[in-house]
Amino acid sequence: MIVKLETVGETIDFPDGLGVISFDEFDELSRCAESLLGEGELGIALYRGERKLKPKDIVLIDSLIELPFDDRRLTGAYTSRIASEIEACEPLATNAHEIRACIEMLIAELGYSLRTDLTGNTERDITSFAKWLSLSPRREPATTLLRKFFSFMDYVCDTRLNPSIAVIALIDKLNPAEVLELTRKARHEGLEMLFLEYRKVDTANLEIPVWHIDRDRVLFSRNV
Repeated sequence: MIVKLETVGETIDFPDGLGVISFDEFDELSRCAESLLGEGELGIALYRGERKLKPKDIVLIDSLIELPFDDRRLTGAYTSRIASEIEACEPLATNAHEIRACIEMLIAELGYSLRTDLTGNTERDITSFAKWLSLSPRREPATTLLRKFFSFMDYVCDTRLNPSIAVIALIDKLNPAEVLELTRKARHEGLEMLFLEYRKVDTANLEIPVWHIDRDRVLFSRNV
């Protein structure tokens, strides 16, 4: 993952797709976050090789209270994954088609009690039925912020999408051991994650690159 900091005219290469950028100025952090959504002024841009990522390729997490499980890109991909898994398993696919046939019979029987003729698309594929059921991952109450975030990471992996995940103010909320757990899991899962932090973070025991932009918009590495 390559990060181009358009506000300071610098480029950072995060070879394994993981890194931290901290800011002395909150306005600078906010501006960079908005630019990832394609809003506001130029701030920050993410690249894979020479390809600039679009907002649809990026999941921005700006609230740790409510993680974006309901992001439409993720829910759509999750539903499609479920449908693919059902179709790939013959017994499940057979059951799914039998359920669809039952629904068609129910609709036909309902029509007898109405004065109007029912019409609709009952020839739906498994993906359509999965959407109709509003299938989503079970969200168990998380005991810690880290476990809550792990649950979201597992969800992203299940979607089989490959977004870059930008997270605001997460590192500062975790202790050093938790940060290690988080980054090691992200590396193991092959997830790209950029952590945007307000003010300097503790770099002790971090296994990922850390860069900082000071009040004068000077960029420097903080790795020890």
